[in-house]
Amino acid sequence: MLFLNMIFLSLVTVGSILYTYKNRSELACMDGMIIAMVLGAMSSISLGLNIQVYLVADLQLATIIAVAIGMAVGFITGKLVSLTASIEGVMAGMMGGLMSPMLGAMLSHPLGLIWFFDFAYIFVLILVVLLVKEARQAFLEESMDVEKKS
Repeated sequence: MLFLNMIFLSLVTVGSILYTYKNRSELACMDGMIIAMVLGAMSSISLGLNIQVYLVADLQLATIIAVAIGMAVGFITGKLVSLTASIEGVMAGMMGGLMSPMLGAMLSHPLGLIWFFDFAYIFVLILVVLLVKEARQAFLEESMDVEKKS
């Protein structure tokens, strides 16, 4: 069950990165920073908690893997928009990767928290989709204003 959850979270994360890639030309730097922070932090928190439960005896390895995942996701997502967004994504991924294995190590029954973070991740991704739609609309309105002026 835990392994399937990690696969699900990985697929959701990759899908979100691809969605950002598809819409990168319409995103402002601030939008990219927000998306990179969200994906870096949520992927490292959710996957880091799962990894800690899976590697219950090795907190160090779980932390290293969670930090590496969060930094990679934050960097890749942010790099699609700007270097500033990439740096922000890396740092958010590092913070989430540091916190989640420690939290998982302290819990005696972490399954409830794993499910909570899964639902929180999905909720935040819905907000990201709404942000991208809003950014796309602003981009289209700005392009129409430029065409009217010329």
